Amino acid sequence: MTKFCDKCDAEYDPAAKKCPVCGGKLKEHYTEEELEQIQKENDDFTVVNTLLM
Repeated sequence: MTKFCDKCDAEYDPAAKKCPVCGGKLKEHYTEEELEQIQKENDDFTVVNTLLM
């Protein structure tokens, strides 16, 4: 995961909360692999949750 500033259009460390240049809020951007992993985890959680109900 990386974070980007919409105002400066620059990439920053994932630990940063605000842009060091303009002070704007940073937005998280994920790679395709990270998005696939998140989707798989969500699907696994849904299956377990359904089985327990």
